[in-house]
Amino acid sequence: MTQTLLAAATSAFASLSATLSGAQDTDILWKLQSIDGAPFEASATLSFPAPAQIAGSTPCNRFFGVQTRPMPGFNAESLALTQRMCLHFEQEAAFITALRDMTLSEIDGTRLTLRNEAGREMVFISTPRQN
Repeated sequence: MTQTLLAAATSAFASLSATLSGAQDTDILWKLQSIDGAPFEASATLSFPAPAQIAGSTPCNRFFGVQTRPMPGFNAESLALTQRMCLHFEQEAAFITALRDMTLSEIDGTRLTLRNEAGREMVFISTPRQN
């Protein structure tokens, strides 16, 4: 029984490390550059603090959630946001809606591109976290 549980836990960890969130350096912060080819003028970020986790900031709030689909797949599930008021709710809604729609990921150096089968796309540029 113990060996079965250990094997299941090892298998689960191995599959999480094959996700975008499991493969990323936790010190990298991805800054959103564009959604569907249009420059994103407000500030929004994405990070991968641990396997199966995503976090970041929208123009108004901070968010966190779950990302468990193996690469090149991507999913943003169980997203929770803080509830700060601000004037950029339209940009925040556009960011969160697009993030939830993404199903594929590709990293090319300092560029992270999230896409879906419908042709939507989000482009991020990496930057080291500021402590």
